[in-house]
Amino acid sequence: MKRVKILKLFSIALVLSLMVLAIPAVPALAVNDVTISPVTGKINDIIYVSGTNFDSYTPDATYDYYANIYFAKDNANKNTPFAANVHTYNLVETLIPIYDSGTDTVFDASIVVPASLTEGSVDANVTPGTYYVYVTVTRVTIASGLETSLPNILGKSPAFTVTASATLDPLSPATGSAGTDVSISGANFPASTALVFKFDTMTITPKSGDTSTRSSGIFISTITIPAGATAGAHTITVTAGAGSATATFTVTASAALDPLSPATGPAGTEVNIVGSNFPVSTALVFKFDATTIPAKSGTDAATRSNGIFISTITVPAGAAAGAHTITVTAGTGSTTATFTVTVTATAVIDLSPESGLAGTEIYITGANFLASTAIIFKIDSTTLAVTIGDSNTNASGSFYSRVTVPAGTASGDHTISVTVGTVTLTKTFTVTSAPTPTPTPTPTPTPSTAINVVQNDFNVGAPIGIGGAGFAAGSTVTIKYGGVTKATAQVETNGTFQVIFEIPEIQPGAREFTISDGINTTTANFVVETTAPNAPSILAPEPGSKIKIPVTFDWDNVTDPSLPVTYDFQIATDENFTADSIILEKDALTDSVFTLTEAEGLELASDNASYFWRVRSVDGALNESDWTAASDFSASGPSTFPRWALILIIVFGAIFVFGLGFWLGRRMAYYY
Repeated sequence: MKRVKILKLFSIALVLSLMVLAIPAVPALAVNDVTISPVTGKINDIIYVSGTNFDSYTPDATYDYYANIYFAKDNANKNTPFAANVHTYNLVETLIPIYDSGTDTVFDASIVVPASLTEGSVDANVTPGTYYVYVTVTRVTIASGLETSLPNILGKSPAFTVTASATLDPLSPATGSAGTDVSISGANFPASTALVFKFDTMTITPKSGDTSTRSSGIFISTITIPAGATAGAHTITVTAGAGSATATFTVTASAALDPLSPATGPAGTEVNIVGSNFPVSTALVFKFDATTIPAKSGTDAATRSNGIFISTITVPAGAAAGAHTITVTAGTGSTTATFTVTVTATAVIDLSPESGLAGTEIYITGANFLASTAIIFKIDSTTLAVTIGDSNTNASGSFYSRVTVPAGTASGDHTISVTVGTVTLTKTFTVTSAPTPTPTPTPTPTPSTAINVVQNDFNVGAPIGIGGAGFAAGSTVTIKYGGVTKATAQVETNGTFQVIFEIPEIQPGAREFTISDGINTTTANFVVETTAPNAPSILAPEPGSKIKIPVTFDWDNVTDPSLPVTYDFQIATDENFTADSIILEKDALTDSVFTLTEAEGLELASDNASYFWRVRSVDGALNESDWTAASDFSASGPSTFPRWALILIIVFGAIFVFGLGFWLGRRMAYYY
């Protein structure tokens, strides 16, 4: 027994000796510490993570070591396999270098509290409660770059408590105009803490309700949107201590129109109109002054689902020059804009004479200005009074006035300006002698005759204006062309006259009127347009037709600014319409049809030969279009009877007469 005890003691001693020898060869299990700061926070808050006492993972010539940081819901122990014990987590930082600080082996990092954990085997949203920060280590072999992930949890932080984030309930209302009262409520704010409300950067005092959070961290308040708030989205921020949350409020505006495009133009202009803040999906009504105008096809006739519209309207053709109101209405939404109708032609002025002594009387004529509008005359910067004639434009936007060059005006070039509304035109007047210091009034000399022609349209029938000066007062001026009177006008007591009449039907090109009051005779040039009208298109009969006389030839109407439009018509036996082949010709037809009568068609119906017809248009200025292409046809008379039938009737008639005579002869012979 004694030997057995001695043997047991010897065995125990041997084992203990071997263990003592083995201790230097086993690395010390150092305590790997992980600390976090802070230990509470909300989603998206930053957590600062520090690792210490990672001495077993001190970089050396063979290996580098890196920390991997996890934010997890599971509560697992250090030095246990991570994958087997942690199932709900996110890897929030990876490969953070572990380094030797000289006194310790450490690492430092910062992480953000995630909103959800989706990288483990079990997903979950991050909600208020307890979470942990875990650390694993990756070893990198320096020579090869081989990464080896060590499987165990090598660091674990104290518990981290996720607190609820401050939140706002939906605003009530979330949209409205400036001045709207908005109800705001929130939760998860610091308890019993003063509230600060901001509209963008502007601090707002609550109109009513809580000015501090309640003991539960909630509040219910009412604020008023500032009166000057612009339309659009704005940020409302609510702050209580460290708790803060935001919401969006959209300021709406009253129905509004963008600037018209264009905002000015002649009658007939298409105007683009864009509006916003109107009732949604509502029919639009456009008015030009009091006249309702439909939206152009293809543009919005109703507002869209967001209350905007993009439409086009056409200014009425008869709109007078000047400012007009365009009104747009959609349900209860209505607003207006101004469109200015301009004259269709460019304003013009003319001086007569264009040079003279100081004190010279200048006759000034103008056209195409705004109608019935005051006229301002100036020489340089000096306003000139109208001595005779118009101080306002007439209903057609023209005028005829006389002003006097001031007696003290220096010799040389001076600017004569004429202003009507917003339009100013200038001409140069040259003073030909030095001013007379004290001019002696003299009787106004009778000026030599002067003529001014205002012509903006060169079509036959278009208005042409003629003004004159220096004619016999009280006389009648006669305006003639080719010896034929086209217009007359009464001369005013100042020797001036004005007359507007239509361009007569005469040959195109440059022409000349003769103007006379019986004593003074002069001429004035004018122009008649030389543009040929369009050629008509043949409608019936179709080429190659066999027609029966009477027949109507038809072609389409031709329109032209120089009225009236007439037509020349020809029928020929030759498609080239040589002079000797034309068998019928009609000129100056007023309708776009011609009916060939039986009398006119006798020659055509004599056989079945082919004939050709063509037509051309002639405008009021006697401009001729091209002839249409020749169209062929053949014709027959209204009651054509076959020749063989006529011969047969004659033969049978002769036989009948012979038989009747023979029978009568036999009867008479019998009685005798």
